[in-house]
Amino acid sequence: MNAFPDRPDITPEEPAASNADVPPCLPPEPSLPPAPQYPPWSGWDVLRITLMAVMSFFLVATLLMLSLPGATVHNRATALSAHVELEILGQMIAYVLVLGYMYILVTRERGQPRFWQAVRWNWPRHAWLFLFLGFLLQAAFMVIERFLPFPKETPFDALLQRPYSVALISVFSVTLGPLMEELFFRGFFYPVLRRRTGVAAAVVITAFPFALIHAAQYGYSWASVLLIFAVGVVLATVRENSDSLSASFLVHVGYNGTIAALMFVATDAFRHLEKLNQ
Repeated sequence: MNAFPDRPDITPEEPAASNADVPPCLPPEPSLPPAPQYPPWSGWDVLRITLMAVMSFFLVATLLMLSLPGATVHNRATALSAHVELEILGQMIAYVLVLGYMYILVTRERGQPRFWQAVRWNWPRHAWLFLFLGFLLQAAFMVIERFLPFPKETPFDALLQRPYSVALISVFSVTLGPLMEELFFRGFFYPVLRRRTGVAAAVVITAFPFALIHAAQYGYSWASVLLIFAVGVVLATVRENSDSLSASFLVHVGYNGTIAALMFVATDAFRHLEKLNQ
């Protein structure tokens, strides 16, 4: 018997369709925004930072020379080189200017409101381990130095003549010095290279200019440059494996701080610098 006498086309085996049987029309799923590019800056930005550093050092050195007595530029430059404390203070001022430019570049031009997050300043849980790694690195190189031809005297030794100079250099070597070097080489330069060349090439390439900027301090000795190059490789490797710029900074501080601490102890708190030549 047909349950639908007014619809002969519908049989009991074919029930009438209802709205419940029709799947609802769902809105399309929203597409996820693309992942932000890392780093947000480019190689041209790294070049701009380099030019800013050169200009800052030139400007600060010029202002310091003008503040010293002297009839000619040569005399003023000679007088400035004799004032080691002024040179270090000038370098600190130049570094602060470069740091300010880095901050503006990241936060204003590249739209990253958190500067330290953008450069991957992720503070490690066990910071002392990275400081200890820097100590071990310095200790190992002090042993290796005995088997390499290092010059007996270097331009850096000439800076260690007055207690105030040594104290200022020691403070600089564990604060602003490693901070700015890590920011530039492993914070800005390394991730740009890594994106283009891969990890291994970026580690090696960033170590070259890092070693070269220290070459003049050690009389362009190839042995000194080689060891500093190895330090750069270690620092970049730590930066890569920990995904933390602060980790490589701590290794850098431990490496420099070991020498500063040894000089402090050996010279009775920098009061007897003649012991460094014994």
